Amino acid sequence: MSYNEQPQATAGSKIWKGFATIVFIAQVAASVIVFVKAFMLGMIPDKYLYGMGIVLWLLLMINALMLFVGSKRPVTGGKVLRRFIAVILAICICFGSVLAYQAIDRVKAALGEVTTQVSSDDTPVAMMNLYVLATDPAKTVADCKGYTVGIAAGNDSRNSKAALNKMSAETGIPVQSKEYGSESELISALYGGETKAIIISSTQAEILSETEEYQGFVDKCRMVREYEITNADLAFIPADPNASEGNSGSMNDNNAVNGDITKTPFILYISGSDTRNKQFKTSRSDVNILMVVNPKTKQILLVNTPRDYYIPNPKSKKGERDKLTHLGLYGVGCSMKGLGDLYGCTVNYSVQINFTGLQTLVDQLGGVTIDNPQAFTAENGIKFKKGTITLNGEQALAYARERHAFSSGDNMRGQNQMRIITAMVNKVTSNKSQILKNYAGIMSALSGMFKTSVPTSEIEKLVKMQLNDMSQWKISSYAVTGKNGSEKTYTSPGHKAYVMWPDEKAVSAGSEKIRKVVSGEPL
Repeated sequence: MSYNEQPQATAGSKIWKGFATIVFIAQVAASVIVFVKAFMLGMIPDKYLYGMGIVLWLLLMINALMLFVGSKRPVTGGKVLRRFIAVILAICICFGSVLAYQAIDRVKAALGEVTTQVSSDDTPVAMMNLYVLATDPAKTVADCKGYTVGIAAGNDSRNSKAALNKMSAETGIPVQSKEYGSESELISALYGGETKAIIISSTQAEILSETEEYQGFVDKCRMVREYEITNADLAFIPADPNASEGNSGSMNDNNAVNGDITKTPFILYISGSDTRNKQFKTSRSDVNILMVVNPKTKQILLVNTPRDYYIPNPKSKKGERDKLTHLGLYGVGCSMKGLGDLYGCTVNYSVQINFTGLQTLVDQLGGVTIDNPQAFTAENGIKFKKGTITLNGEQALAYARERHAFSSGDNMRGQNQMRIITAMVNKVTSNKSQILKNYAGIMSALSGMFKTSVPTSEIEKLVKMQLNDMSQWKISSYAVTGKNGSEKTYTSPGHKAYVMWPDEKAVSAGSEKIRKVVSGEPL
């Protein structure tokens, strides 16, 4: 190398050193940030965190050698290749760190959403519907201008008055109304022509359609308008003295376990709504399953209770009975208390998911495999053969919803739902990559369709425990039975509805199974 070439090499070395320093600092910053973020996630076992830290440190050392060693020497072909590889490696690490950072953020955000009960003035508390007879010419709110609108006293009175206010705002004149003592009196007044329109909640309309007296309500009447009622709409409407005590609490009302959830047995109430709506709202519960979990013995017991089970409603001070599905109208806490009283146990947490959420969850898991005991065809035409079958989200939804194809109806549907749950638990807990690969996608996809009262910190502990030992869980299921009947309910005292009287022996057997799992005894 000549004298004239040396300064050029030195100037080039300085430029490279500055550039390499920037690249190395970027790699250090990305590595530190993603490691701290992973640590703060709280779900990754220590052995994986330490392994991740060691790998990131080794990559830093390797890149430091490739970037800086021999930087003052003349540039050769080998050095150019080494530097090129080092820069590409640093870029890949930085890019990968950004992706990992974003994925962890999505997990945290989604987890925070599903474990937080949203409560604000804009939160819908009821859906109130304006109905006329199917033979009435009115098809819009404007067509109902001048009608006297009937409403019912009791639980939905305030919501009905809020809907009347919205209707008045739409028509531009105050709406004349008449209050009746109950929903049954309200419907009778509509049928008899005493009033031309009524406002009733969508839930009550569904309940009335199940009764013997008003079974054809939905066909005989036409919904003109649906009003979404929020807390802000109720702000200036006084409470109705004839209404019951109100909701039995929110998603946060639970009897959280006293201790580490990875070491202490707990009972989780799984509530499902038979709806395809994406947004989850308080409603009747069509799925009522208690998941009894003992993390020490790795036992899980699923106990299904039919939706029409006729049990005391905790809302009633007199212990009046109601259909289990109706308890969900008073808040998930009411359902938890009702089932806890039935089986003599304490239900610690709840999970609410609608059936659209079930379909999404199964698809995110890449399908589930179950052992189907009976061949049948669902109402939507999907056929299920007997034996081992693999279901995608749409098929799993049809499988979980079907009850008319079976002589045992809702009881068989509950057992099928437990088969789906068992398959999902087995798939997640038997494959570490299922947890790591699908967790963020699952949590994000279930936004608005899934709510749980299990604290975020406890979910993190459970995921961390499973990733750490990948233990196989022993899952068993049990379904109680009963005797069909027709009775008045606490929610609809004015008329009889189909109910299922509990089989006390079956309930006692379920209680004993729950006790055994909680106490650590084998089933």
